[in-house]
Amino acid sequence: MQIVIIGAGPRGLSLCERLIAHGKKQQMASSILLIDPYLPGAVWRTGQNQDLLINSVTSQVTLFTDDTLTSGGPVVKGPTLYEWAITSGKAFAQQHAPWLLASFDTIDPDGHCSRALYGLYQQWFYHQLAKHCPSFIELTYVQAEVLSVTKETAGYCVKTADNAWPADQVVLATGHSAARLSVLEAELAAFAQQNQLFYTPPANAADVDFTKVAAQKPLILRGLGLAFFDYVTLLTTGRGGQFLEVNGQYRYRPSGQEPLIIAGSHRGVPYHPRGKNQKRPTQQRQPHFLTEHRIAAWLNNKQAAAEIVFYYLAKEVELVYYQQYLSTVMHRASAEVHAFTDAFIQQDGQLSVVHDFAIPTTAEWDWSFFKQPFTKKSSEQSPQDFLLDYLKWDLEEASLGNLSGPVSSALEVLKDLREPLRVILANHLLSSQDLKELFWQSFVPLNSFLSIGPPLQRTRELIALIEAGIVTLLGPEMTVETSDVFVTYSKQFPEKRFRATQMMEARIPTTAVEATANPLISNLLTQRLIHPHLLHMHDTADFHTGAIAIDPLTNLCLDQQGRPQEGLYCFGIPTEGIHWLTAATAQPGTDAWNLRQADQMAAHIYMNDHLK
Repeated sequence: MQIVIIGAGPRGLSLCERLIAHGKKQQMASSILLIDPYLPGAVWRTGQNQDLLINSVTSQVTLFTDDTLTSGGPVVKGPTLYEWAITSGKAFAQQHAPWLLASFDTIDPDGHCSRALYGLYQQWFYHQLAKHCPSFIELTYVQAEVLSVTKETAGYCVKTADNAWPADQVVLATGHSAARLSVLEAELAAFAQQNQLFYTPPANAADVDFTKVAAQKPLILRGLGLAFFDYVTLLTTGRGGQFLEVNGQYRYRPSGQEPLIIAGSHRGVPYHPRGKNQKRPTQQRQPHFLTEHRIAAWLNNKQAAAEIVFYYLAKEVELVYYQQYLSTVMHRASAEVHAFTDAFIQQDGQLSVVHDFAIPTTAEWDWSFFKQPFTKKSSEQSPQDFLLDYLKWDLEEASLGNLSGPVSSALEVLKDLREPLRVILANHLLSSQDLKELFWQSFVPLNSFLSIGPPLQRTRELIALIEAGIVTLLGPEMTVETSDVFVTYSKQFPEKRFRATQMMEARIPTTAVEATANPLISNLLTQRLIHPHLLHMHDTADFHTGAIAIDPLTNLCLDQQGRPQEGLYCFGIPTEGIHWLTAATAQPGTDAWNLRQADQMAAHIYMNDHLK
């Protein structure tokens, strides 16, 4: 059996490992071809700027399965990213990436390493797979871009510019791809070209040429998510600026080569930073409201109302917040915290329980504030002053840690309790309307804002950059208009407007398949071997989720009639919109969803071949 995996990032590599593990167990011969211009994938290439960091702490990243795996495949244990770094990593770097050697001297189990170093871990992982492959399984990496996959009488033909290979099974693990510009982006690009201005569309910061950005001139950045912090890093320390610690405070010493950054987004507030890590690699909080018993009842009824699901998820967050507030702020005895916990659970998270335990009204969890912090801005404060105060509060809370800090511990629950939501999604328990409006359009962006933020140090740096006058944040509902130059302002504060001759979209391209500029995905769409996933709505037009249509149980691509395309799979980011959080890293000791999914796909691939 010839298996071709297109994409050599974490998903493609994990599937390689699972195919080899299953092949060994079943003594089944196969040839596995891994094709990608980079090993690992482009996002993790080892030559990129080392100031670009991963967003997970090093001890909570792995590519290996462990005894928590529930999908039934063989367990093959190995080191986490941190364990590898302090054992065999440095020797591997000496041979394959000597420019990364200094990284190993500062590696921290609770810190964030460079993406380049994580990429080197992935390279080492591939070398281990190749080294330990049995004689009846052939593993080959081809450094090339796949341009087309065509269906043949028997199987498929996979083509690059220089070669073609027959394949019985093909897996699309293409990760983030280039995208066509939106109408608005195309208009701004055309305006910039006509007026000899500078504009860049959405892109991974590592792929952008920042040398064309003029120093000491206003630069508009649109987007305040994870990519924003990458752009700011490369425009500041990437240009020779330095952060100094003075009397316990961060200060920024400019190089003089920085632009004057004006930044904003619709929400107008940067993502919450990750709380200081205090958790063991395998440590997760367990649910008290979204329990197995409650989910079993929903499964039995074959439906669940999204409002109820999110009510209970909110109570999970609030419970942890109040537990930590009672313990660390009010210094209540553990018996009282246990009593509060029991009462809060028994009374379904009613606010009266909070009052019964004399928690101050000013300390009550306020979802409206966490959804939009500007609800707390006073009329006397300028947007910039409010944001600076808010960021300092956010930094202080995150610095208290994700086990003891009330706010950080509470937001960490959104990471720990992803599995109940995945069960609900996998079993189609939400109505189409709830899935569209309450899950994908409401919860998903809020969850990203609250729980998928940057390393703590990035918020500390941002505060220093604002205080140094390098960065200005606009406020909510960022608007960009054109006159003779770019003009930007917050709709809530339209009197404060900024003009600039340069603008960058500080965000990654959309993953929506309808907008793809990836030649392979475009080719497959043209051939109708794949098509966009639609969520069928009862009273309105069908909703384009952005995903490639797949069978969520097997990851087989579907044709336009909804029938599985035997032997053609899609895995990871191109399925975002059917699956959720497809870019998340695997955490050890947690039955990681992406490793479980790779295991299930490997089993299905071998089963299909056996049945032929």
